[in-house]
Amino acid sequence: MDYDTILQLSMQAMLLCLKVSLPVVAVAALVGLLISFLQAITSLQDQTISQSIKLVAVVVVLLVSAPWGASALMGFARQAMTAAVQ
Repeated sequence: MDYDTILQLSMQAMLLCLKVSLPVVAVAALVGLLISFLQAITSLQDQTISQSIKLVAVVVVLLVSAPWGASALMGFARQAMTAAVQ
């Protein structure tokens, strides 16, 4: 494996990490923002409400996006192993 291949695989790995984690981070941010907005309107300042709803939303997104993320990771691993063997 030469330097260019290692550099390309490293760049692809970092981009893949961003792509796989983006749905979870985006949903956590949006749900947190919505719950904070609703708490500000209703004057409820209990932090457990926000954390529990956000936890449920993140778990649902993880369950939905897990097959896509796993297939993307397997494709990258296959590509990396092919590059390592050649």
